[in-house]
Amino acid sequence: MVTFASPSNDTQTNEIRSVAVEHHHQKAGWFESNYEKMAKSRFSNAFTYGRHKVNVLFENELKRLPAGARVLDVGCGTGIYLQRIKELGYEPVGLEPAKAMLAIARRDNPDVEVKDGLCTALPFESASVDFIVAMEVYRYLDRNDLRASLRECLRVLKPGGIFFATMVNRWALDGFFVLQRARQFALGKDFDDRHPHCEFFTPGELRDEVTKQGLVNVRVQGRLLAPMRMAYKVSPALGTMLAQRVESLDDTLNDLPFMTPLAGHLLVVAERPRD
Repeated sequence: MVTFASPSNDTQTNEIRSVAVEHHHQKAGWFESNYEKMAKSRFSNAFTYGRHKVNVLFENELKRLPAGARVLDVGCGTGIYLQRIKELGYEPVGLEPAKAMLAIARRDNPDVEVKDGLCTALPFESASVDFIVAMEVYRYLDRNDLRASLRECLRVLKPGGIFFATMVNRWALDGFFVLQRARQFALGKDFDDRHPHCEFFTPGELRDEVTKQGLVNVRVQGRLLAPMRMAYKVSPALGTMLAQRVESLDDTLNDLPFMTPLAGHLLVVAERPRD
């Protein structure tokens, strides 16, 4: 029997979640277009370059699983990762609340179970999946929803199951945290009503949040030299040229622990305790 939690009744939390879902409904075509660009070249833009860096770590973690393992993509978007999970020999299942995203995911993955639902109330049996991935999902939610979702992930994972998620680094060198706070200060509630929320973490804060909800063997890593995003904004051609030239240096620097707090992407890998 499926037993899952109810979404938070906190008004602000619900508003933040609603804005995030609507944003992704409206941006479904944008994501689909960028995944098509990424298939041609990871250097196409800041999104494709950064996402490629995350994908390398994601696939390395996936390969720890036995063939046929069940992998849940929470917030699966247009379903691009469902396709990749299947290509690697695993059984994908998806969850997506944004209607336009959900429609594309189901269209492109007709033989995959893709459910409509929230990450805070996973409509899956307890201990039913081997791996959970949440790619650029929790950054749009406040900490109430993050904690609720982590508890749900713990419930749904099998003992020893793997959890993989991305967040936004508070002190990334692109200065996004400062920019976001400046826009909120200048525009007030008007900004929050029209733009999706962004929840920032330091590596230590993220490790603590995941640990407090019961996951173990928590590892936090950084990826992407954040100033690369600025280069792409100045000029896509400049960003592409620099990314191609510094990619090896980018990977080397991000393997150094002291660089993690400054990276553009913050990733966490953890496990459900074994019985």
